[in-house]
Amino acid sequence: MDDFYCVVTFHITQHALIFEKLMKEKEVDVKLMPVPRQVSSSCGTAAKIPCELEEDIKSWCVEENIQIEDFHRITNESGSGWFNKFLNKNRGK
Repeated sequence: MDDFYCVVTFHITQHALIFEKLMKEKEVDVKLMPVPRQVSSSCGTAAKIPCELEEDIKSWCVEENIQIEDFHRITNESGSGWFNKFLNKNRGK
């Protein structure tokens, strides 16, 4: 598992859907997901994308007039989710 992954955030969900369509047309591996808590505690839609394509993606978005909020590199925190904490707490019982 990688130590990090990258997401693009958007001001509105419609922009995320337009972004997803463009990425699929460009044959980029993209996955829509909730905005990670490391980025914001508010709800919203983000797109997980390959980190190495950041500059290309930014350029394509400018060319296609697709509005993005920001790019984020998210560090994987192994075992930090509530379910993993629950499992670890109850393993000794």
